[in-house]
Amino acid sequence: MKYFCSEKGNTLIIVLLMIVIFTVAGLSLVTTTFNGVKKTDARETQIQSIELAEKGIDYVSTLLETRSKDYINLDVSAFDTAIDNLLDNYEVDKPSDAFLDNSIIPAEDGVVKVKIYDRKRISTNPEDLTQTMTIHSQATVKGKTKTLISTIQLGGKQTPEALNYALGSYNPFPCTGSNCSSSTDDGNMFLHGGVAIKGDVYVEGNLVTHNHGIEGEARNWIPSDYPSMEGEGSQKARLILLKDLYKLKNSPNYSVHIKEKEFPSSLNWYEELLGQGKYEKLDKNFISPAFTSFQSKYVPKIETRTPKFTPIKIDDQKDDYFFTDSTRNFTVTKPPANCVFILDLQNKCTNSRTNNGNVYVNSVNPIPFMESFSFKRLSTTNSVTFNSHPNKIANWNQLSFENGAYIGGNLTIGKPDVNGHYNVNNYEKFEIKGPIFVNGNLTIWNSHVKFDSVIYVTGTTTIRFARLEGTKNGNEDEKSLVLFGKKKILIANNNVYKNDPNIIRGFFYSEDLMEIYGVGSNVELQGGVFGRKVVLNATRGNVTEGSSRDKYDDNQDRISPDESRLRVIYNPDLIQNPPEGLPKVSELSVKKIDRYLQ
Repeated sequence: MKYFCSEKGNTLIIVLLMIVIFTVAGLSLVTTTFNGVKKTDARETQIQSIELAEKGIDYVSTLLETRSKDYINLDVSAFDTAIDNLLDNYEVDKPSDAFLDNSIIPAEDGVVKVKIYDRKRISTNPEDLTQTMTIHSQATVKGKTKTLISTIQLGGKQTPEALNYALGSYNPFPCTGSNCSSSTDDGNMFLHGGVAIKGDVYVEGNLVTHNHGIEGEARNWIPSDYPSMEGEGSQKARLILLKDLYKLKNSPNYSVHIKEKEFPSSLNWYEELLGQGKYEKLDKNFISPAFTSFQSKYVPKIETRTPKFTPIKIDDQKDDYFFTDSTRNFTVTKPPANCVFILDLQNKCTNSRTNNGNVYVNSVNPIPFMESFSFKRLSTTNSVTFNSHPNKIANWNQLSFENGAYIGGNLTIGKPDVNGHYNVNNYEKFEIKGPIFVNGNLTIWNSHVKFDSVIYVTGTTTIRFARLEGTKNGNEDEKSLVLFGKKKILIANNNVYKNDPNIIRGFFYSEDLMEIYGVGSNVELQGGVFGRKVVLNATRGNVTEGSSRDKYDDNQDRISPDESRLRVIYNPDLIQNPPEGLPKVSELSVKKIDRYLQ
């Protein structure tokens, strides 16, 4: 009986039970983990399939865009034939047709097939090449298949590619060899201080940011915040950066800094003596330190795709505006002998005042305009000044060039003062309408100007102590200024010390240095900026003029980017309703109308 009451052997039973329990639990855990891995792998495979299907859509879109330059100058019949041949491997009659044998797109991580159908013109005008088509992209990765369907529109580009960005820097002369005009710092961009960008940004070179902005001619670094880039709605801004991202760690000599090509992370004593900069290179996956920490929405997302840019051929626009005599079928009016083209207070040279005509002015002296004039076309051989008569500064002078003006020298709007004197409450006032080609320098100084113009400038452009706007008549939308310059563009000292920004509707493009200041100035540019090298300087908040030094708000990293003194905001209206005179673009573009997953 004592054996039945003994507890010997219970330990073995408990151990065996625990082994069974842990074995069952372990098998359940392994099964659950394995199933989770399988589900994760399946989700990753689905995502990869969708991404690969996207590549099929992008492949066909890029194929159409890159080959367009070979077809744009063909007649309609030859254009249709060229497009037919280009899409021959992909186009089928209806959606249910099978993929063609040669429809596989090259891909390393799977298989993607593309077919095109429903290709048709959208205009009854036989000369309008615009057409739509549906692209059906089917991708298979590890046995998982996804189908993406997109409708695209193929049509003529209305505006240059550069106008699609709020801010951009690129090399207008990509080349190699001994005769190359490119430099290794072409395409670099420098954003100093609390510059605020709203819209997408393209940087073909390196991007350098700093939490200080430069104070104009004094060249003092003013503490501010790092720049911000904001997208539309809840979307982050896209930063297309082809080279590297750097953060400036000290405040070097400004002129030396913006010419930097190597961006060293450390300096020796001699380099520091020369005022060179010290830079921190950032990983493109961790870019936040280069931008404001005010809110995460002001930090962009990096993209590496490369858009196809066609440089603006500024010199090629000259023939559209320059004329000298009636051999080009213009009715030409010349001023009387020994008379410059001006209506002065004594009514001299009244025969030379020909409104609404085509006027050629051959003068050995600069040509002043001191009142309102209206032309169909104007062509001059010398420099031109737009001034107000001293007794009529309060009046608005209106200058209209219906079909354009050619200035054979410099164009000066207002009265530059070599000592920098200006009176913001007594600016000269002008309204200028129509495209202008300036074969020299453009200077806008001490003036308030309203524009509805495209201006081409072969020399430098200087805009200082000025206020710029778009013209507006009644309830119509405000017009714009679009300026294309071959040399440096400087925009500084505009709307100085004011708390409310001068809102400029415009786009500025330079084949050289683009330098804009919003430190003491306060400017909101609704349009865009594009240059061979771009340097923007800004602070945030208010600025007070001081007897020795200006006073800037403290703790600018706590001030919203909305209060930046230099804001560049992308304006799609420049694409949809551009002013007359934009350069013609001999390319086709692909526009995505809709896209969905089947």
